[in-house]
Amino acid sequence: MLINNAAIHYDTGSRALLPDWTDIREAFETNVFGAWRAASAFAPLLGAGGHGRLVNVSSEGGSLASMGAGAPAYSTSKATLNALTCVLAAELRGAGVLVNAVCPGWVATDMGGPGGRPVAQGAAGIVWAATLPDDGPTGGFFRDGKRLPW
Repeated sequence: MLINNAAIHYDTGSRALLPDWTDIREAFETNVFGAWRAASAFAPLLGAGGHGRLVNVSSEGGSLASMGAGAPAYSTSKATLNALTCVLAAELRGAGVLVNAVCPGWVATDMGGPGGRPVAQGAAGIVWAATLPDDGPTGGFFRDGKRLPW
């Protein structure tokens, strides 16, 4: 299994019409391109056994269904990660690899800050996606094992 868990620049005070191009580039480099590079590098190993699992740790902030103003670097990079999840799921379906995006929710980490969910609770949905049975879903977006809108 491969769990792509990377996120930077939760830029809540930023606006898309006043872009900080450095933050935007760094967010895409980490939140999208890092995950993409890892997926590309590990895809042969994931497919070798016919039971691979690739989990992209995303965010509901990247859901087009609920996206609004604020956090443009973070939200657009996570939306792109969600799109990549769909593409990878389609490409790896024949190899028996299940690919899904998971939002752990607001978690009390260095990035999330105090007041969020305990780390174990946020991680539970990621573990769920990483240990799905072979007939489990692929190409989906989930939190706590429940589907989220893209």
